[in-house]
Amino acid sequence: MPKSFVLLLALVVMMAALIPAPAAAESGDGEALIPAGGHLVLLNFTVAADHLDDPENAGNVRYMAYLDESSAQDSFEVMVMTADTYQEYISGGMFQLVIGWGSKNVGMVPAFNLVYLFEAGDYVLLIDNSDVGDTIYTPAELKVHFEYEAQNVEVPHETRWDLFIALMVLIALLGAVFLLLLNMWVKHRLNRVDEERKKRCSNCGKVSISDGDYCQYCGKER
Repeated sequence: MPKSFVLLLALVVMMAALIPAPAAAESGDGEALIPAGGHLVLLNFTVAADHLDDPENAGNVRYMAYLDESSAQDSFEVMVMTADTYQEYISGGMFQLVIGWGSKNVGMVPAFNLVYLFEAGDYVLLIDNSDVGDTIYTPAELKVHFEYEAQNVEVPHETRWDLFIALMVLIALLGAVFLLLLNMWVKHRLNRVDEERKKRCSNCGKVSISDGDYCQYCGKER
C-alpha cells in the first residue's frame, strides 16, 4: 500500500467526517425539562427552494407535544419561525409568527400541527415556556413529551468528531501494520540478497549451486 494512497485515504475520511451532509428528512422524539422563562429548540432546518407552485414537494414539519403529569407549568406554546425571527425572539425584540405556524396557549390537550413551508429559508421549531407569546404565563418548570418529523428539508448535522477520531485510529493501525509488513519484506529480501552474494563467485560473478571450496564454473578458489 503506497504512502500516497494512505495519505489520500486519510484526507477523504477527514473530509467525510468534517463536512456534514444535509438530510432530506429528520425525525425525533423524547421528553424535556424547560426552565421557567426558557425554551427548547427541537429542530433547525432549511427549505432549499420556493415551492409556491409545487405544494407536493414543499418542506413540511409535523409535530406533537404534550404535558407530563409531573410538569409544574400547565401551558406552553410551540412555534415555527424563520431564523431571523428567532434572533428577535431570543433578544427580546418584537417578532411576528406567520399565521398557522404554531400552537398557542396549549396544555390541557396536546399541541399538534402539520406545517407546510412553501418559501425558501432557514427555520426553527421550538417549544416556548415564557411570556413572550400568548400564553398566560406563571413562572414554573415545564416538562413535556414531544415528537416531530420533517420532510423535504435540509437538516445540518454537527461534525462527528467521534467518528473522525475512530477512523483516524483505524488508519493509524492500518499504517502500522503496513509498515511492519514492509519491514519484514525488506529484511527477507536483504537476507536473500546476502545469501545470494555469498554463493556468487568473486572471479566470474556466477552463482555456484554447490558448496565446495572452488567455483564450479571458473575453478577459482572461493
